[in-house]
Amino acid sequence: MPDANGAQLAAEVCMFTNTPDTHFLIDFHLVHSQTVIASPCSGHGFKFASAIGEILADLLTEGRTRFDIDPFRLARFGM
Repeated sequence: MPDANGAQLAAEVCMFTNTPDTHFLIDFHLVHSQTVIASPCSGHGFKFASAIGEILADLLTEGRTRFDIDPFRLARFGM
């Protein structure tokens, strides 16, 4: 982009979310079991959007997924 080779006009900081252990959160709501909670966490999650989308679709339509989501469950936070 040759026309972009000039003085910087502006810059902004992007805020994003992370869980305390920096891993994704994918699980059913503890009270409302028909609700799935997902936090793919920032740009890292973007790379996994297709897999996370498939997991969420499976959970919402079938109540389960073929993927191991134990590392992403709420229980890891003592919930």
